[in-house]
Amino acid sequence: MSTGHMPTIRVLEILQVLAAENTGLSLTQLSDKTNILKGTIYPILKTLAEFRYINYDDKSQLYYLGIACSILSRSFFEKSYWLKMIHREMTQIVEECNEVCQMGILDGADVLYIDKVQSAQKVQLISNIGTRLPAIYSALGKAMIFNYTDQQIAQLYPSGFTPLTQYSVQTLPELRQQLNIVSQNGYAVDNKEINEETTCYAVALRQRNKIIAAISVSIPTFRSDKQKVDQVIKTLLNSRERIEQELNTLEDIEFYTEN
Repeated sequence: MSTGHMPTIRVLEILQVLAAENTGLSLTQLSDKTNILKGTIYPILKTLAEFRYINYDDKSQLYYLGIACSILSRSFFEKSYWLKMIHREMTQIVEECNEVCQMGILDGADVLYIDKVQSAQKVQLISNIGTRLPAIYSALGKAMIFNYTDQQIAQLYPSGFTPLTQYSVQTLPELRQQLNIVSQNGYAVDNKEINEETTCYAVALRQRNKIIAAISVSIPTFRSDKQKVDQVIKTLLNSRERIEQELNTLEDIEFYTEN
């Protein structure tokens, strides 16, 4: 349990919950998801709305992230050269593969999605920046935890694995087999483990041999033939090489995954 300043923690929890949702949330839903009593959360929401960090729709009675959060996010990306550099590479990946490309970092036991470049395909993965998913099911996550010991993984998931689909890895020995393959091949795979309609391929990004993030390409299963998969893997590996060459010329990135 965090020992930080509780009022600040509550504000951050509200923003994080809203950021992870595809649609708005009601007062009751926010209270349930954050475990903050309605009487406590309401004045916080009112203040956040006043400063435009969240929006409230009178008709639907739902809360959404506000323009102030967008301004902060845009400012962060504009001032972070390495994020802009990786985003350019992601754009190139999408141009070559015509499939969605995403970037994530490790946040405890989850992957936090921090950037995305959409393709021009009519049928494609629907996802959102700010989403968190268990690292053990995500190609992005597996790319970043492949060198974790069994003990480290067990500590991340003390209650065991809770599969998201019928294809999700269910045991630590099964996961270990997958992670060994990641180590051998240099890329990770999520084969319908998060979404039964999608297969995802990912590579970790290192700065001076320390994993800082990962990028992935997701393919709807009906488009996932050998030619497409080979193209995606080759493109990701080539892009990783260019990104890491650039990262190694920069000062150490401010955040790292927990290795």
